[in-house]
Amino acid sequence: MKDLSRYFKGYLKETILGPLFKLLEASFELLVPIIIAFIVDKTIPRQDKGHLYLMLFLLVVLACVGVVVAITAQYFSAKSAVGYTRQLTRDLFAKVMSLSKEDRDSLTTSSLVTRLTSDTFQIQTGINQFLRLFLRAPIIVFGAIIMAYLISPKITLWFLVMVAVLFTIVAITSRLLNPLYGKIRQTTDKVVNLTRQQLEGVRVIRAFGQVEREEENFSALNQDYTNLQLQAGRLSTLVTPLTYLVVNVTLIIVIWQGNFQVHHNLLSQGMLIALVNYLLQILTELLKLTMLITSLNQSFISAKRITEVFEKPSENLEQEFIEESSDKNLSLVVDDVQFSYPNAGEPALKHLSFELQPGQFLGIIGGTGAGKSTLVQLLTHLYQPQEGSLAIFRNKKTPKSLRDWRSWVHVVPQKAELFQGTIRSNLTLGISRNVSDEELWKALSIAQASDFVSEKEGQLDAGVEAFGRNFSGGQRQRLTIARALVEPAPFLILDDSTSALDYLTEAKLLQAIHDKLEGVTLILISQRTNSLKAADKILLLNKGEQLGFASHEELLASNSLYQAIHYSQHEKGGSR
Repeated sequence: MKDLSRYFKGYLKETILGPLFKLLEASFELLVPIIIAFIVDKTIPRQDKGHLYLMLFLLVVLACVGVVVAITAQYFSAKSAVGYTRQLTRDLFAKVMSLSKEDRDSLTTSSLVTRLTSDTFQIQTGINQFLRLFLRAPIIVFGAIIMAYLISPKITLWFLVMVAVLFTIVAITSRLLNPLYGKIRQTTDKVVNLTRQQLEGVRVIRAFGQVEREEENFSALNQDYTNLQLQAGRLSTLVTPLTYLVVNVTLIIVIWQGNFQVHHNLLSQGMLIALVNYLLQILTELLKLTMLITSLNQSFISAKRITEVFEKPSENLEQEFIEESSDKNLSLVVDDVQFSYPNAGEPALKHLSFELQPGQFLGIIGGTGAGKSTLVQLLTHLYQPQEGSLAIFRNKKTPKSLRDWRSWVHVVPQKAELFQGTIRSNLTLGISRNVSDEELWKALSIAQASDFVSEKEGQLDAGVEAFGRNFSGGQRQRLTIARALVEPAPFLILDDSTSALDYLTEAKLLQAIHDKLEGVTLILISQRTNSLKAADKILLLNKGEQLGFASHEELLASNSLYQAIHYSQHEKGGSR
């Protein structure tokens, strides 16, 4: 398990001072019952008002100093906990971003969000409470027992019995609660995942009248979450009444035994009051200790979940590829590639084989689930084929590392992703050098986006809301295409990223890419055969199988599936 204690580095002073100030506060509290006993046994019988006022003043001073010390301890504890969590969350986020897509998929996005937010906050709460109580509670408990022993060894035995019984209760409760807290964390992941799906698909849900069904699904999952919380709550709430029961029984025994000793002059009334005060101090601290153990149990579970992420290997962008050279002038070679997703019933891609030359235009078409996006993930090396090989070439050389591979391939995904900021910040995303306005306008011009950008107030510095909500679907797609064109790569993949464009705009876009980006191998995934007419080759996929690899005219003349797709979109077989 990854050592998470290293995040205390830089906060070692606060981590030590917090508990020490709490220890100092506990020491002051242990003196209070002795002072009260002295007042009862010495000051009141002598009716010495001056001495009484002095003792009362001493109690006030102890209280004031205790408050100052407690606030100081809280400050150092909170500073250490917050600083620890800040560093942990920063590294956890960096780790999540460095994971391979396969590992991110296995952990799920909703679970990663929960670990980055809820789990880290739970650890922060646990650290804060631990630093404030892990010295104070034991010192008060054992200090009170020692002080009680100095007063009456016989009665102190009941104190020890009480502490042993209470620790047994806490241990049994913790053993029962830990599995429940683990299930609660897992159910939290499910709630976040379902909520995320419903929020992202709210328009589809409303369009198909599925609001009630989604409400029922959420209510069912929320009820499971509620039942787990109630079950854990019932178990944890048992500790308090059981603690009070044990302490009150002990209190009765202490008063009964103390009364007997007072009558036989073995114990003074003040000392009996001190014993009762020490007993009540133990009660208070044990209740706090119970709360601390409950919080620590949850923190340990959260720490285990976070450690699970840290233990995943980071994607090695510098991993070296075997140097290959191509005898032919090729840019892409796919040789008998087969790929299956984890736990899938059948392969997503089956025995794909084809070649492309530099500067060629490849179209990919097929129905839903044909494997088009899977092929894109292989081309970008997010996944690796389980069988066969896939290679890209630039001047007959392959990339030296995964970083080189990714820099050679620019992808515009199906869903246009824009980030809050400006048009400029979105276009220069991931580019470390200074990009001139001329380069940005050139990319916008090729992407057919310069017209609406020039109409915006501020133009390149016009604001972009999160997810590009202040742009239409077609505008978002053109801006994401422009982002991929600011620094042209040898391979440009448009993963159905022209679906919101009209035919004329799409045609202008493809023509501009052909005319102004010489030597770029264009791969366009589209559902529209009209978009692929200009392609040098069209890859036809169906349920992961390659059913054709030829030009538009050749497929239209010989391939029945391609004919069905084409004519369904035109007058002969459809309304388009």
